[in-house]
Amino acid sequence: MEQHLKAIIFDLDGTLLDTLRSIAGAFNRALDQLGYPQHPSEAYRYFIGDGVFQCASRCLPAAEQNKATIDQLVQAERVEYAKSWHQEVQPYQGIVELLAELSKRGIATSVLTNKDQAAAEQCIRRFFPGHSFHHIIGYDGSRPHKPDPSGGEWILKASGINYQQAAMVGDTAVDMLTGKACKMLAIGVSWGFREPRELTGAGATYVIEQPSQLLELL
Repeated sequence: MEQHLKAIIFDLDGTLLDTLRSIAGAFNRALDQLGYPQHPSEAYRYFIGDGVFQCASRCLPAAEQNKATIDQLVQAERVEYAKSWHQEVQPYQGIVELLAELSKRGIATSVLTNKDQAAAEQCIRRFFPGHSFHHIIGYDGSRPHKPDPSGGEWILKASGINYQQAAMVGDTAVDMLTGKACKMLAIGVSWGFREPRELTGAGATYVIEQPSQLLELL
């Protein structure tokens, strides 16, 4: 690389944290309450990634994918998620060590996620108490979801870092498209919710198989 990286922007679900069973459980309980079929946890690998409203739409039968029903499901899911957001959740192996090493090297780390802002902050406080992220940007209604570049561009501007010195790291096409939209390096991770072919198809410059490999790209 022509310039050493000074900033890494991470996705959260499927990148830093394995939250699949927690999210699937909350949605399935909400679906059951509303009388709709539940889904295997593995199905949520493809439902998650574009925000809670898109996930809700994908959970519902095609005939029920209207705004009123989606809003009702999201409301029920948020109640259920609040009860169990921390259950069956853990950082992926090697992530805590990676964050510590990045901090040691003076690399600015931030989080850019389509998860609700409050939920993102809650997860980070609980599971990464020893690490200080420069910025945590989730969905709060003030800007569009990824892959819109506004969140990433805000982080770069607030950090005073050029896009050529930053990378977006994530597990879905949405993350790769976000990185590209911000003109950053787009680095996919194979341990998350989606397959490597989705990441390369969306323009990933690299796809890494374990967290420590990120250090080789700095």
